[in-house]
Amino acid sequence: MLRTMKARFWTTQTVRYLLMIIIALVMLLPLVWLFVSSVRPSGSVFQYTRELSVQTFIPDTVTFENYKYIFTRSKFPRALFNSLFISLTTAFVGVLVNSAAGFSFAIFRFKGKNVLFVLVLLTFMMPIESIVIPLYVLVKAIGWLDTYAALIVPSVANGLVIFMFRQFLSSIPKDFFDAARIDGLSWFGIYSRIALPLAYPAVLSGALILFIFQWEAFFWPLVATSSPDYVVVQVAIARNITFQKIEWGRLFGTTTLATAVPMLLYIFMQKYYTRSVVSTGFK
Repeated sequence: MLRTMKARFWTTQTVRYLLMIIIALVMLLPLVWLFVSSVRPSGSVFQYTRELSVQTFIPDTVTFENYKYIFTRSKFPRALFNSLFISLTTAFVGVLVNSAAGFSFAIFRFKGKNVLFVLVLLTFMMPIESIVIPLYVLVKAIGWLDTYAALIVPSVANGLVIFMFRQFLSSIPKDFFDAARIDGLSWFGIYSRIALPLAYPAVLSGALILFIFQWEAFFWPLVATSSPDYVVVQVAIARNITFQKIEWGRLFGTTTLATAVPMLLYIFMQKYYTRSVVSTGFK
């Protein structure tokens, strides 16, 4: 009986892992094809796409001319720097701002708290396209057009990240905070020395969300900046497509580079993101 149960268990586990491997391979195939296409000669990018075969994913000839052009003769390195600077700055400042807001919603009681929290939730359900005109008018009035501030400041406050911090901090026993108040610690001290260290999964997850949100931004950077000094990755990728010609090799090369950065970051921070999602009650 015991052997039969063990055999069933290992059979079930084997089938489960095989299915997971198959699903993972199916999801990775487009990324593999993207990279392979970026190192093919220009004339053979779509040569083996009509029918799937080994040659579809293994090129006959490998060339890095597209990447050489991207790093030596294009503005893409500048776009990489801009996106990294904007995304990292937004993630750092955004974690401080959103965690403070989430801490306030989780700990304090004040009039209109629930209404204000509902408004915060509505902000991350609203697409950027719906507010881009008043946002542009405001940024222009301040004099921030064609500046890093125009790309960073509007994205610092994020309703989803505030909600995540609020949910995470609400799950912490209030005894921690009450004991600190009795010992004479200020609310800022409680926030910085107790709440943030305890909420490190939410801190890392919030930073990841803000980073990816900025890294993938296209429409607002396109509207808020026109100078090539402030071009970001997604806009630089789109510039490989013109009415006259599409540079497929360079398009696939820049897309591969743009995909690799958040992918590596997510792989490194995956366990913290999962832990934070579970703690906030998401499914």
